Amino acid sequence: MKKLLLTATTLLLILSLLAGCTQSQPELPAASEPAESIESTESIDSTTEPAENPTTETEDDTEYEGDASSYYIDVVYAQQIERYYTAISQQWDESAYLDHEMSPLVAHYYEGKALDNVGFTFMDLDGDGIWELIIGAIKNAEQDPLVFEIWTLKNDEPVMVAQSGARNRYYLQYAEEDNLWSVANEAENGAANRAVYYLQLIEGEFEVMQGIVFDAAANEKAPWFMAYDLDWDVSNDTPIDEDTANAIMNAGRNTYAAQEYFPYSLYK
Repeated sequence: MKKLLLTATTLLLILSLLAGCTQSQPELPAASEPAESIESTESIDSTTEPAENPTTETEDDTEYEGDASSYYIDVVYAQQIERYYTAISQQWDESAYLDHEMSPLVAHYYEGKALDNVGFTFMDLDGDGIWELIIGAIKNAEQDPLVFEIWTLKNDEPVMVAQSGARNRYYLQYAEEDNLWSVANEAENGAANRAVYYLQLIEGEFEVMQGIVFDAAANEKAPWFMAYDLDWDVSNDTPIDEDTANAIMNAGRNTYAAQEYFPYSLYK
């Protein structure tokens, strides 16, 4: 499992806190400016290590010097990490998350110390030397290791490639025999239409390795299909029996992997 880096110098953050009024509109902070010099006290393990000690110029021409993990926290994914800290700290409701195009499922993780229940980590899911940002559940992760969002970089810009919602949930999978990380997507498209897709990140895009689709509207007597796309159209998919479908899905669930996330309670 990947271990996260805790930076000794935290980000300077500008937060607009809600004035205790549940009807007021939450505001997201702008992307945080990186610290001038970041020194780390711990390290994040990753499948592939990005270059160590990057040096770059920030927007205000301040040279950033620090290890790779600090750079990903403080510069690369700063805004993506920060916005969930703001939302959880202020305990937004589902509608506020949706208004800001964030996962509304985080609103169900406020019990106890809310900032302990959600965290983030970095993983190189496709082995290209670039860390993806994974934001996921810490609370009850052994039973339901839900991933809220996955971000990668395209043309040096953060791009979200997965986000869990009420009918669309993502899970990291780990195949120990192949030392391979992948992603499972459990999705619903109505009461009689649901699917599990097994995805692999390739060059910044998820590709379907295999999918199991249940579509009773298409065929009530034989509603199970093997799919290799995300179009929900079973007319070009392969019919399979229920036992085969369940065997594949059960085997897939056995590879769902809880992560060792860096909790938001330690972020500040």
